[in-house]
Amino acid sequence: MNTCLSRRFFRSLWRSLQCALWFAPLALSAHVVETGHATVSLSGKQVFVAISIPVAAFVGADDNADGLLDRSEILAHQAALIAQVQSGVGLEGDGRKAVWSQMVLTPAQAPVATSAGVAAAAAPPQLLVVAAATWDDTPLVVILDYGLWSRTPLAVIGAPGPVVETLKVKVSRTQDGKTLAEEVGLLSPRQSRFEFFAPVQRHVANFAHHGFDHILGGADHIVFLVALLASGIGLRRWAALLTAFTVAHGVTFGLASMGWVSVSAALVEPAIAASIVLVSALHLLRMRVVLKWELLLVFVLGLVHGLGFASAMREEGASQLIALSPYPVWSIVGFNLGIEVGQCAVALALYGLVLVLRRLFVGHGDAVWQRAAGVLSLVVGAFWLVERVV
Repeated sequence: MNTCLSRRFFRSLWRSLQCALWFAPLALSAHVVETGHATVSLSGKQVFVAISIPVAAFVGADDNADGLLDRSEILAHQAALIAQVQSGVGLEGDGRKAVWSQMVLTPAQAPVATSAGVAAAAAPPQLLVVAAATWDDTPLVVILDYGLWSRTPLAVIGAPGPVVETLKVKVSRTQDGKTLAEEVGLLSPRQSRFEFFAPVQRHVANFAHHGFDHILGGADHIVFLVALLASGIGLRRWAALLTAFTVAHGVTFGLASMGWVSVSAALVEPAIAASIVLVSALHLLRMRVVLKWELLLVFVLGLVHGLGFASAMREEGASQLIALSPYPVWSIVGFNLGIEVGQCAVALALYGLVLVLRRLFVGHGDAVWQRAAGVLSLVVGAFWLVERVV
């Protein structure tokens, strides 16, 4: 009986893989490119800013449509350009907005940008903005809110896939010409607001929010958790598996975020899909594993998923956030706390669904919906596996 079941299962798996091959699109990885730099110097109630902004972020000033802004175009549209900068670049100090007092615009030489797989790629044309602003009182925490991302897709030489823009910002606090403190942050369209000189608990909270967003926004991680938890209902088992998964992906995510481990997304993403197929297959084949060995398996798979979290942040241009953080260890802790909260939310939602299904299928136990969840996760995982390998 078990032999026949295994044969039917593997025949179904092979057919699912064949179907997935027909529908698997060619996925292009995004390439992270620094398209701008900014330096912010705080001196008492005053702040001085120098920022390079891609020309593609401005509208209505490129009269000859050559993709550049020369001095004559800047002079002709100076008021409109300044208005765009003032509305797109916001500085806050302890909840109070800084008031821009002076602003000078000039053409800038585009820096040479590098990214994973793209060596010495030429960044888009830039416009250099030098400005000064003031606050009513000296702020402790400074927030830069940047919204001037390019309005048209950027084509960067050497980058075959979509380009993710980033703005690297260095903020320093000075007094009498001496630097008292300095922090560096990286902004992207997904993370366009950044706090500088914030207390450690704010860093933990910010990265916890990152982690929560990543687990709930990662469909493959959600499917993996559902396939894992649905294979056996038990609070003790669930708590043990979620803890092992969190510890494991926390290890590899931390190592990858600090730059100590680097694995290509071309290997990590198929491995995550394969983990879904493996967990689903074990469930459908009714192969019961002793809890301690199941924990070991989940721990190993969690190491792979941690690399996936790091890869996702790298794709979004946020891979340097932890490395640049003044509290890198606490940032990693915060990220994993967010992941854990997200996992608990998934577990609670699944348990609520279990209670509903038990009412609907009275007398049938959990076998019907559990096998349905196993089949669905197997098909989805097989599709992702073929898609990512192709």
